[in-house]
Amino acid sequence: MAIRTIIPGPPGTGKTYRLVNHYLEKEINELKTDPKKIIYIAFGKAGVEEAEERIEHPLLYINTMHAVGTRECKIITKKQLLKGKQKWKMFKNYPGHEAYQHMSFETTVDFSGNPIYENDHMRIIAYARAKKINIQEAALQLNMHVTTNLYFTEQLECDLETFKKEKKMVEFSDMIKLFIKKDKMNDPASRISEIEAVFLDEAQDLSPAQWDMFFYIEKHCKRSYIAGDDDQTIYTFQGADPNIFINLKGKFDNQIQSHRVPRKIYAKALEVLSRISNRLPKDWEPRDAEGEVFENYYLDNIDFTEGNWMVLAQTNNLLSEIGEHFYGLGLRFSGKANKFLPNKILKGYQVWTRLNKGATVSNDEAKIVYENLISYRDKHVMHGYAGGKTLDKVEKVNLEDLKKDHGLLVTGNWDQLHIDEDTKNYMNRLLKNGDTLMKDSRIKLSTMHGSKGKECDNVVLFLDYGTAMQIKPYREACKDPDSQHRLVFVGITRAKQRLYIMAPLYDIHYTIGDPIT
Repeated sequence: MAIRTIIPGPPGTGKTYRLVNHYLEKEINELKTDPKKIIYIAFGKAGVEEAEERIEHPLLYINTMHAVGTRECKIITKKQLLKGKQKWKMFKNYPGHEAYQHMSFETTVDFSGNPIYENDHMRIIAYARAKKINIQEAALQLNMHVTTNLYFTEQLECDLETFKKEKKMVEFSDMIKLFIKKDKMNDPASRISEIEAVFLDEAQDLSPAQWDMFFYIEKHCKRSYIAGDDDQTIYTFQGADPNIFINLKGKFDNQIQSHRVPRKIYAKALEVLSRISNRLPKDWEPRDAEGEVFENYYLDNIDFTEGNWMVLAQTNNLLSEIGEHFYGLGLRFSGKANKFLPNKILKGYQVWTRLNKGATVSNDEAKIVYENLISYRDKHVMHGYAGGKTLDKVEKVNLEDLKKDHGLLVTGNWDQLHIDEDTKNYMNRLLKNGDTLMKDSRIKLSTMHGSKGKECDNVVLFLDYGTAMQIKPYREACKDPDSQHRLVFVGITRAKQRLYIMAPLYDIHYTIGDPIT
């Protein structure tokens, strides 16, 4: 059994830094462990990307659990993963599946990189798998037991398993189950069977199914290192269980000193922490700076013309309303709520501008232009080249290459490209106000869930549960207050210098320091 080291730490205390710069370096330099016998697992893609930037050694894996399971089980996702309209159409057209013909199996990608199903039946099934519970229990925990036909959900789950078995296909959750089922840690043909140390970051957000995989890997290692903070467990709606992290046994290396959160913001965060009933007690100290907290503010009271800003709310619908404020001011912002300048249009504009200045770009970047800004109907491109069909054959291109080999007929001013007039007018307003549109936006709109792992000088926090018509977030908060307190705690602790707690926009809202009733 591995010797386990646990690194708990509140926001900004450098858990990942400690994991990488102390324990990983010690593992390689002092214990002389071959880097190819070490794996580093993070809960989400953002955590993986951060680790890849920090880690200089060629480890066997720096990845999510799902990615490790996929590679070790040799799953060919393009063929085998039950994802996308065509594959779900196969499922719906399978004999006896007439009841599923009109169902949507579309997914959106959440903040951690995991798929979220749009239909309630699949959401319940995914949650049940993550928590290792039955459909009835899952629906009850998700507060969907009254509004959903659970007999239909159970039949759908059964039909899915039969279909996958016959067609040799998998779903996202199977990537973890198959890793354990195939006993990959005892497979002599697999390099992972030789690993000596496993590192786990963002541990608090793992579901019971993911913990099963980690414990299975850990059992075959000499040493394990686990970093996390149960107070930041915000993916409970996907099955994350903070109790597993809270109850871990091992050698503790507590990280105490925050390098992010100043004193006044720290004090506000403690008001939220005091309301969490089930948590691992931890010492925590603010950084040596005063910071500022402003309460009961309105957007009109804040000058957004300078500095970096993170605007946080509980729902994307509320962020959409907030986005209209910045649109009205002629300020650019980024986020899913930006319907005025969608990211694909902005990215296309940036690539087009670079191309016209003589830059060479990747084929993927050029495709963004062809797919979103170049129209055959508008005579931007020759017949047969629409959508960048020929770009797969090259790695890099410049403007002359596009004209010569890929059918491009236009160059120069972006204003001639295929962009709707409202968006063009907004872009022209931004350019007139001095925004080149070439840098990242200073103002980022995000849900509190989406802010996990990020930080900003100025944080604007809306505590409404949603718009006037959204009752579900409030009901969920009443049923599971700890999860709501943790979410607000994460929102508050993104702030490095100034925190603006906004006046409520609607009657139903969270109040810092008060119980949820």
